[in-house]
Amino acid sequence: MGKRKGEILTFATLLFVSMLTTLFFYIVFNMHYDSASGDFTGFTVFDYQSEPGMQSDLEIGSLGVELAKWAEDNHAVIFYKGFSNAGIATVDYAGWFDKTLHVPFDGTEPKTAIVTKNNGNLNSFIEGDVLFPGVYNYQIVGEFDVKKAPTFQGDEFFYFPLSDITNMQGMLFTDVANEEALGDLTAIIEKTGRSIVYQTYRDSGLNIFGVIKRMFLDDFVSRSMLFAFLGLVFCAVFAVSMMHRESNRYMLVHHLYGATYISLFVKMLIRLICIAILGTILGYFLGRTHLYLIRRTAYLNVAIFAGIYNVVFVCAIQTISFFSWKQKNKGKEGRY
Repeated sequence: MGKRKGEILTFATLLFVSMLTTLFFYIVFNMHYDSASGDFTGFTVFDYQSEPGMQSDLEIGSLGVELAKWAEDNHAVIFYKGFSNAGIATVDYAGWFDKTLHVPFDGTEPKTAIVTKNNGNLNSFIEGDVLFPGVYNYQIVGEFDVKKAPTFQGDEFFYFPLSDITNMQGMLFTDVANEEALGDLTAIIEKTGRSIVYQTYRDSGLNIFGVIKRMFLDDFVSRSMLFAFLGLVFCAVFAVSMMHRESNRYMLVHHLYGATYISLFVKMLIRLICIAILGTILGYFLGRTHLYLIRRTAYLNVAIFAGIYNVVFVCAIQTISFFSWKQKNKGKEGRY
């Protein structure tokens, strides 16, 4: 019974590690390769006087107006997805809504909104053509197909004017890529006491060694992620080592009664590979369900990469652990 408990704990650990490793690769992809911003430049805006998800302590002042003026001067569209907002604030001087969602909306008229089509969850928030009646009283001026919306929309179901925002702490996206114009955008936000950093990198040509180097040198969050990943590696190695320890008597007895070392090795390897694949699949579904900062087309590609890594990794540690076990226990079959 003890051996069975040990094996179950080992398999559960490896399953959990494979799942977390898959999620890790999704986060790395988002931070260092690409993101849900797609054709947009993405930023994260922080107000360090308050925690994410809480009301900002800094006054919004004329920030919304200045951002709208920047968008007008640069013929741009701006999306703001707050950490605690139910919708996405926007102002559009690029005609993005008309060209992409085919709705006559630009976010320049206060207290107007557009909502997703065929969303039964909206019924409790709408009365006639008014969204959130008695609270915000947004006049609904159109509906759009959520399938055409950008990936960063996530579960948000409506867009409203940027001028109506009451805080600024969340994700900011724009279709402008010009560095000088983006410098003006960051200056507008930073002068309010907030900080704004790139939400994603544009260097999708980095190879794996370039990513590792960047994660060591880039910032505190990246280094924390890397060391967390190394912790996952340690857990996997330790789990496989413990599996061999728990299965020591089992493998020696089976070898004594005719099982070859290669058959024992293959049998254990197949079980480990199945666990790695199952963990990858669970990580894929968990990431696909809960992470909205990655392009839809990237989910499967990242999952395949994570799956290959998980399989190769368990093959490597199984090979090392098995032959290390074999060397230590060679000639001990007679004791059993």
